[in-house]
Amino acid sequence: MPRPVLPTPSSVGPGILNLLPVEERLELVTETMRELSRQTDPQSMARVYLRHLRQLLPNDGLVAVSRRDLPSPHYRVTRSSRWREEVDPWLHREKLPVVTGGILGELLYGNEPRIIEDLQVPANDPGYEHLNGFRSMAAIPMYDQGRALVLVALLSKNPKGFDPEKLPDLVLTGNLYGRASHNLILARQLEQSVQELDFELRRMEKVQASMLPTRLPSLPYLGLERHHQTARRAGGDYYDFFPYPDGTLGILMADVSGSGASATSLMAIVHTLAHTCPAECTAPGAFLAYLNRHLSDRCNSALDTFVTAFYGVFQPVTRTLRFAMAGHPPPRLLLAGQEAWRRRVLDMSDGLPLGLDRQERYGESQVVLNPGDMVVLYTDGVNDLESPDGKPFGVNGLDLALATTNPQTEKPMEKVVRALRHHAGARQIRDDLTLVLLRCK
Repeated sequence: MPRPVLPTPSSVGPGILNLLPVEERLELVTETMRELSRQTDPQSMARVYLRHLRQLLPNDGLVAVSRRDLPSPHYRVTRSSRWREEVDPWLHREKLPVVTGGILGELLYGNEPRIIEDLQVPANDPGYEHLNGFRSMAAIPMYDQGRALVLVALLSKNPKGFDPEKLPDLVLTGNLYGRASHNLILARQLEQSVQELDFELRRMEKVQASMLPTRLPSLPYLGLERHHQTARRAGGDYYDFFPYPDGTLGILMADVSGSGASATSLMAIVHTLAHTCPAECTAPGAFLAYLNRHLSDRCNSALDTFVTAFYGVFQPVTRTLRFAMAGHPPPRLLLAGQEAWRRRVLDMSDGLPLGLDRQERYGESQVVLNPGDMVVLYTDGVNDLESPDGKPFGVNGLDLALATTNPQTEKPMEKVVRALRHHAGARQIRDDLTLVLLRCK
């Protein structure tokens, strides 16, 4: 086999571009670049590039090989002018032959551009079917991370069929094409990944929606309103209601730290634990302690997260709300008046968020409600909601929206939601936000 070398300039005739005036050459190259920039499919881009090669350096055939994703000394033949049908190497890689050795393997793994002026191919060379009958070759490597992973070999039926002075331009344009086509592959893979992720997030969104109450309990002694909004398609805010046989109502609000799919996954665990809580743990403090033990033992070390929570049990006969909290924002209590509410903060009982310390105990507090009084439960996404200039909505914004609501004529939830939307403006929310209003009848 002849040793591939890069010869000194010879009397080889000039390429077609050298025969054209500068203006026409520039127009030809510019139009090629424009056409390449419009391609969104790597196979289409390859056709444009190969047509450009024929214009830049006329040839009688070509063969391309790649060692991408293959161990040395293996490589694939990805294109050949001897093939009757074109194969897309990006979509049908399994159809492409994998070989070792031979002239093409030596050139590919040699990592250098070469011109072979007198090509002689033995019959046992693995590239014989692609190279037989050609007498010269211009080998153009395309580099990735400093290695030639792809090689395009232009072929001529004549010895000394290629102008060595053209080789630097061929290497440059070939590698520009190689990077562009690789970027298209990455874009295709990214698009596919995004589509798969979008599909999973849509399913996760449906899973989360299935865990939240589809309808609020209709009770003669307590009016309920809710507003729930995720920062992404799925989130970690959770609220639920538990009617007990003795006529009391359990009310849970929880907020998983973070947002997105991981928060939704932990929210699902909280939902499962809450709905499998044994009867002896339905008191507020015992309920939170039960959730905390299981989250601490099974989830915290793996997920590195925590859950804030409020859990209360409303007794309709005495109109008493008994509750416990685990690092959750304290509810607002609005006492009904003739024209406006008087505000209080229910921060009498608190403990660590769930999942941090399995030994944590949660004390209980209680408040007696009168007809018209309202308890406002919310997650920190409400008070952390930022305006376009970065100002948080805060508990003051929540209190203001409620304080300016006429208890006799206006719906408090609608007033708060309008205030939140006005405050955020066009800014996208960064955290899930949930509100639940309990109004004693």
